[in-house]
Amino acid sequence: MTVRKWHTSRATESFATLRTVINDLTLEEVIAALTLESQSLRRASIINRLISRASRLKELEYTRQLKEKYRAETHPR
Repeated sequence: MTVRKWHTSRATESFATLRTVINDLTLEEVIAALTLESQSLRRASIINRLISRASRLKELEYTRQLKEKYRAETHPR
């Protein structure tokens, strides 16, 4: 998937702008923003929020995968 640079740069502008775009970011964009922000070693609050969002997105992805796998096996169409 493509990383939208505008969203990634907005995510690392400030904590306030991060809050406005964080729910629109894909996992790849969150990781890209996390990489950018961690290289600057500036704002732990932004890094922590990005880590939380990445964790949540991975959790949702894993849950979806499990549901697809096990619901497909238990409920044939």
